[in-house]
Amino acid sequence: MNTNRRKFRVTFALTAVILAAILFFLVSVLDNLRGARVDMTSDQLFTLSDSAVQILEGLKVPVQVKLYITPSEKMPTQLRNLERDVTEQLRNFEQVSDGMLQFSVFNPQDDEEMQKSLGAKGIQPFQVQSIEKDEMGIKLVWSALTIAYKDKPEEVINQVLPQNLAGLEQDIIGPVYRLTRDRTPRVAVFGPKKQVDQQMAMAYLQQGMQPPEPQDQFTRISELLKQGHYEAVPVELTEASPIPDDVDALIVMALAPLNERQTWEINRALRGGLPVVLAVQAHEYGYAPAQRGGWQVNGQSVDSQVDEMLAGFGVDLGTDHFLDMSMETIDLPREVNLGGMRMQTREPVRLPIQIRVTEGQMFQDSPLVNRIGSLFFLWGTPLINNPDVLASNGLQATNLIESSPNSWTETWSEGPVPGAALDPNQKQMIGPQPLAVLLEGTFPDLWSGRAVPEWPATAAPEDSGSDAPQAPPADVDPAPSKMFVIGSAKMFDDNILAAHQNALLVLNAVDYLAGSTELLSIRSKTLTQRVIRPTQDGEKLAWRIFVVLLVPVLIAIYGIVRASVRRKNAATYRQELTRRGHGA
Repeated sequence: MNTNRRKFRVTFALTAVILAAILFFLVSVLDNLRGARVDMTSDQLFTLSDSAVQILEGLKVPVQVKLYITPSEKMPTQLRNLERDVTEQLRNFEQVSDGMLQFSVFNPQDDEEMQKSLGAKGIQPFQVQSIEKDEMGIKLVWSALTIAYKDKPEEVINQVLPQNLAGLEQDIIGPVYRLTRDRTPRVAVFGPKKQVDQQMAMAYLQQGMQPPEPQDQFTRISELLKQGHYEAVPVELTEASPIPDDVDALIVMALAPLNERQTWEINRALRGGLPVVLAVQAHEYGYAPAQRGGWQVNGQSVDSQVDEMLAGFGVDLGTDHFLDMSMETIDLPREVNLGGMRMQTREPVRLPIQIRVTEGQMFQDSPLVNRIGSLFFLWGTPLINNPDVLASNGLQATNLIESSPNSWTETWSEGPVPGAALDPNQKQMIGPQPLAVLLEGTFPDLWSGRAVPEWPATAAPEDSGSDAPQAPPADVDPAPSKMFVIGSAKMFDDNILAAHQNALLVLNAVDYLAGSTELLSIRSKTLTQRVIRPTQDGEKLAWRIFVVLLVPVLIAIYGIVRASVRRKNAATYRQELTRRGHGA
């Protein structure tokens, strides 16, 4: 017995040693192998896109990525795994690029010299709430990335946090692509200034003062393009400020009247192959407090003159009031009287001319609008395609954005809009209407056979030589082009551009039209802003009845049936026992 026990102990010990050796060998070998990962997210956020792989594999000169981060042991609990998660993705980028994207990790927590260097680059520590055991406090932590390529200025990504991990591919590969391309694309931007209201101008003049100068209202588009590493070139579409010959795209915000020569210039640019983003506006609205509460809405036409050009291509701009039950709320300032004191407050206003467009209303097969969750389509109108005219021009039209099925129109009239027109009750809905269209093909010359329109006469200084005849513009060779047309320019002005994902739509359009489809593919992987569709009152009632009444009734019925079956089975069992007893 003792011999058997001794043999068992020896065998057990040898087995344990062999297993430990095998485990040590596997850990040593497999530790340097690339681990397998499975991306379970619905948007495939952690799987490198084909464009990202192509950019990384195409690197010819090393790109240096530096991660400045506080060590995990000094991080708050919610950020303990941040360094591991970021370096894991960077290691993936490094492997795909075959070592041409190189990354390193630095700890600036206690290095004053490094902190000064980072401060000069605009990198600063930030405060994070920390909960340790039973104490709540604030910790100052570092978490930032820099991307360097050759002698170009470093790209800086401040405050890398867990919620940024889903977009880390865009945040890193995007700058890598922009840093390594041969030239920075140039985009011409035309945004008319907001003119001073005539009544206000007269009031200034009556008081002996000069009216204020017209104000810029589309400055943030240029800032947005700069953030996207495009060179924004402001143009006024005048003889002194025409469309440059070396730009890669043109953005036109048609929120003011354009003269015939300006529309001719846009047509000429399109015919020559220059892609164009054209935002048109048929109406503007003003809001005034009503005497009995609420707001009085006043409509005003915007005769931008581009509707004739669009009609020539085969797209008609709506002219009536356009309304939609998918509404957005805005806050408007209002003065109220509280105890004899006039106070300024903000009041939420929700009207059907303030239209919310959701993801389901966009053509998801197009990367231009793919993964955009929502848009604020303000005071816009639909764009109606004319198939016969489009076909005669050889143009292809694709509807990219539509209204909800619950939209309707009201006959246009200047001035106050009746309250009944804004009320969706008892209105005949016209179904989804196209709000944005992509035109592709070789655009026709709408002025063919006619003289080139002259520039409007302007006052010129004496002896400027402006009376000399101007050389006619050179002919352009027809080339295929694209034009993205959307029925609202107001949604892109400085006050509205940041609403929802309006800014992303501008960048997507420029990326698509200017040829940066790689960036567009990477950007489309950002986390989609999913919104819950509006629920009608009847649907809410049906769900309430289902949850509160139907589900308990079904459970009760199941219980009654199950109890009845059990009683029946028990009675049968007792009868069987009785029968067997009598039989015995």
